[in-house]
Amino acid sequence: MRLESGELRIFHSVARSGGFRAAAQELHLTQSAVSQAIKQLEGKLNQPLLVRDRPVRLTRAGRRLYRHVDDQLQQEQTVLADLSRLARGLDQQLSVAIDSTNNRFAGADLIHTFIGRWPEARLKLVEQPSRAIVPAVMSGEVEMGLGPFQTRMDRFSTEPLYDEHRLLMISPAHPLYRAEMTAGDLRRIPLVVSSLDEPDQRPYQEKLRDNFQMIWQISSLNVRLNLIERGLAVGYISTEVTRQLSHIQHFRALQEFDFARIERQVGLFYRRDRKLSSVARDFIEVCRRYWTESGSGPGRPGEHNALLD
Repeated sequence: MRLESGELRIFHSVARSGGFRAAAQELHLTQSAVSQAIKQLEGKLNQPLLVRDRPVRLTRAGRRLYRHVDDQLQQEQTVLADLSRLARGLDQQLSVAIDSTNNRFAGADLIHTFIGRWPEARLKLVEQPSRAIVPAVMSGEVEMGLGPFQTRMDRFSTEPLYDEHRLLMISPAHPLYRAEMTAGDLRRIPLVVSSLDEPDQRPYQEKLRDNFQMIWQISSLNVRLNLIERGLAVGYISTEVTRQLSHIQHFRALQEFDFARIERQVGLFYRRDRKLSSVARDFIEVCRRYWTESGSGPGRPGEHNALLD
């Protein structure tokens, strides 16, 4: 037994429109032709598909068949749209993983400019912790990453955009806060980060995280800032974040510690062994112009001693 596509389309139209007459008008067929097609389909399946009321109702078998046909027709429309894009040379897709800071302050502007240049391109922008971006690009999950460069970037081509400074900050609302904190004080306060490095990637120098007894790993930038603001934790915050958000400008940088400042270079990176798509190359230009016009052009590489995100 084989289900003919013509019969299935007629059944789908009858079920969706609620009657034989409406389906006949939609398909430019006679009502008797529609009725005959449904009878043949029910005969093949040896069970009724419709209860012939006004409007018609689906039987249990009819509902199951309708779901199948509806899925098939939707997939067909997707394939036809993709083929049409291919025929017009418009099958372009940009996939980028971006860290939370850049996404919050630049993501919408970058997307707005990009879609203005590539209105029919498919866009995938995924916010991830900066240390998760590297494996996402390496695995092919996304074509490019936008965020702080990590310690080892030898397998990537890089496009520097600006230098980022992160300061270890505390809110005066913290119960242990005082004008001059000690290492002992700090070890009693949780450090909140978006991600942690893997132990097997530990370089020879001491990890910054070793200065803290407790680490909270929370991916959301808003939640991390909220925890610091409530006096529950300390964290490394980009100077761009403190500049943009007035409600956290009362935070104090713990400059009494030599590890309170992290400098990192931020930019785009992609696998060295893969050729970039045309939309990805154009996105690089969009990013260059954005940061040049915002007054933060590419700078010298920062110190890659940032062992926390």
